[in-house]
Amino acid sequence: MSQIRYIEGLRLATNCNDIADVASEVTALKLALGLMFARLPDAEKNQILIELTQYDFEPFLKLSKELQQFMLK
Repeated sequence: MSQIRYIEGLRLATNCNDIADVASEVTALKLALGLMFARLPDAEKNQILIELTQYDFEPFLKLSKELQQFMLK
């Protein structure tokens, strides 16, 4: 696979008219993050999960559990 260095005409936008729009945008970002996470070697995945869970912060713990869904069983 070739590396993409420049994407001509790239257009990104964020819909944030109301809280439901923002929630949908965040969910899309989480899915994209999960798909990238799934491509990492297992050791890297585990390190990210450890880093997320070392803080006693509920959003990080929730993200850690969500990312675990992208690991092969």
